[in-house]
Amino acid sequence: MLLAYVVISPTGAGHSVVPPHVGHTTRTGSATAPTPRSVNVSTLDQSVPDSPPPGVTWQIVDTLAIPFSTTAGPASVVGGIPSGFAHTPTGALIAMAQIVSRISVQPNFMAVTETDVANTAGKATFSQLVAAGGVGNPPDPSPGTYAQLAGFQFVSYTPTMAVIQLLSGLPDSSYEVSTLTVAWDGTDWQLVFGPAGTVSPNQQVVSSPVGFIIWGGV
Repeated sequence: MLLAYVVISPTGAGHSVVPPHVGHTTRTGSATAPTPRSVNVSTLDQSVPDSPPPGVTWQIVDTLAIPFSTTAGPASVVGGIPSGFAHTPTGALIAMAQIVSRISVQPNFMAVTETDVANTAGKATFSQLVAAGGVGNPPDPSPGTYAQLAGFQFVSYTPTMAVIQLLSGLPDSSYEVSTLTVAWDGTDWQLVFGPAGTVSPNQQVVSSPVGFIIWGGV
């Protein structure tokens, strides 16, 4: 099972990347690389959010609400692959939520992984485990299949790396907390897998969202 590999867990028993339907073909579209920014980072808002970022809208992608921002990104989504996130704490947050959500639910999650995940040993391990397990995401998940994003809390932020805890709401009114990392590759934020091929080194269930900034689209 690949439960530890993604943050948006299914609400029922099973795993987060579920067996594909018979006859399903994974899409392999690719995204155009974002143009390197010439804007000085110091001119951008580098404050770590202590409340829900303004100007965020939510779109439902395969039953999961995913955040979009006209200032923080993504600047484009090609074939379900997002790119072009602001080099700011809010950009890091939006990038993290976009990438991990799409890996969790989209049938072409490996195309997203190829483009939006940093090239580390963990990425290679993830790919090997997925290939060995013969798993994928269903093309038409039923509403309620996945837990929805419910909040966040920054652990640390620098212009090159952000560590953020994401809170997901579970159907029994409890919450799951996952700690994730994104790294700036010179042009965009990329999700960083752990050495074992996991998105989060630890996940825990908590009874309350206390300590988190409530943030979600449903």
